[in-house]
Amino acid sequence: MRTESYGDPAMQELAAARDSDELCRLLLRSPWGWGSSTRHEEAVGLLRGLDGGTLPGSLVALLLCTCRRWNRVTAKLIAAIEECDLLSGADLDELAESLLSDEVVAVFPLAWMSGRWMEFNTADGTTRTVEVSDEATARDERRVEPPLRRRAAARALRNDPTRLEDLLERANGMPPRHRDALLHGLLDVAGVLEPAQRRTLVGRALRSGIARVRRDALDRLCELDGPEAALRRARSDADQTVRAWRPPGYAVVVGLQEQRHRACPPQRHRRARDVPSGQGLRPMKGSGPG
Repeated sequence: MRTESYGDPAMQELAAARDSDELCRLLLRSPWGWGSSTRHEEAVGLLRGLDGGTLPGSLVALLLCTCRRWNRVTAKLIAAIEECDLLSGADLDELAESLLSDEVVAVFPLAWMSGRWMEFNTADGTTRTVEVSDEATARDERRVEPPLRRRAAARALRNDPTRLEDLLERANGMPPRHRDALLHGLLDVAGVLEPAQRRTLVGRALRSGIARVRRDALDRLCELDGPEAALRRARSDADQTVRAWRPPGYAVVVGLQEQRHRACPPQRHRRARDVPSGQGLRPMKGSGPG
């Protein structure tokens, strides 16, 4: 595989993987050993450079998205993976379902870590080398960052709006940050829902612990019940940024009104008592008494 390594030994090693199987082995063998990077395009380059292998692209994408190296840019990474046309729709759907799981655990042959292990006898302190059997497996719990939950939830609901109740129930079982990220993803595609479903989602999202999720929910409430109802709800929020919420397009309308006001200031009409002495109305010639 070929991808930009930026002189980074870790990326050079990852980029040298021959196929999807070898890349997956590397990503699983050393979950903490690949440093840290904010260049999400590195991971996309690894996916783009795959040349065969028995493991599916959806698994490779999952391991890349949950690799600690790119855990600070997961929103950009998952968006780029969806948009790069490297995975089929079915692969992306499978990736989304994995990212919506309570726990993401990779089970793989222990031999991927090492074909030989040292066995230590606690009774007499002796050691011996043992060969790993083909049946021996290892488990690696992957860390799914909240932006991955958000993107996955949006895809799942867009594909099947009837899953709203299931996805809301799944969100309820997650830790707060993950729960609210999932709700945010559902709000992103709320337009696919019927009004009654949308109202259910909005009501749930307005109870979110994250202010930006509540602000997005107010946008949807505005669509359902109008700006006045949404503004009343905003004014009752404990968070200042939510109380400052305004309907979409509100700033544009206000700005246009201010521009018109500056361009055409209201005319001030002087009353009779404001007219300076000597400048009052005078009768037209020939119009006075004869």
